[in-house]
Amino acid sequence: MLYVPLAVGTLVAWRFSLPLLLFTLSVSFLFIARESFVGWLRARSRNRADDHARLLAVIYSLLAAVFGAPLVMFEKLYWLAPAGAAMLGLMIVNAQQAMHREDRTIAGETMAIAGLTMTAPAAYYVATGRLDVTEIWLWLLCALYFASSVFYVKLRVNTINPRREEARLQSWRRCALYHSFLLGSLALFSLTGSLSLFALVAFLPVLIRSFWYLARPVRQINLRMVGWLEVIYSIVFLIFITLTFRV
Repeated sequence: MLYVPLAVGTLVAWRFSLPLLLFTLSVSFLFIARESFVGWLRARSRNRADDHARLLAVIYSLLAAVFGAPLVMFEKLYWLAPAGAAMLGLMIVNAQQAMHREDRTIAGETMAIAGLTMTAPAAYYVATGRLDVTEIWLWLLCALYFASSVFYVKLRVNTINPRREEARLQSWRRCALYHSFLLGSLALFSLTGSLSLFALVAFLPVLIRSFWYLARPVRQINLRMVGWLEVIYSIVFLIFITLTFRV
């Protein structure tokens, strides 16, 4: 959810440079800082001190700033500042949710996806140095794609427990509604010429796997297999979303 959007933005721009490397490092350290930040917040909520977690959060955040600052100061990519502030804000909110065990809710995971997938438009901006409608499309498509896994995995997890029938039915309805909306939106974008058919192809693996499972649910789950399949689907998405804007 962090690096595939970043790769999408880079490949759509088709420019590879030192600023992109600095941006990748900055984003990576900001992401790594989150876990230490969450650990520190949890310790504080329990009236305990966790100086190690606080120190790591500060160090990683400073490294993110060190690699990111030259992009604004010397490369004059001024719009990275509000984008970085938005990502940081979402990370703090998500960390607060994690502290209260609310980060695995649909709302919590959707918020995390909104922040992580901002790397797509940001990478495109760093690579090209300009703002245009492509950034909006990249963010929207990446966010829609990764939100699919939230609904799908929750449905699979709730299905394996026969005592959670109400939760399973609720997950089934949400998954069906989301993927119907997703399919309809992509079809509309393609028919109106807003996006090429490559965009629809990029989403086909996750649409097929979701509708197939909605029609034929099973109560067994191999989380490792599910994880690797999601990686493969993400590679397909990366390739065809790139073709959407390159061809």
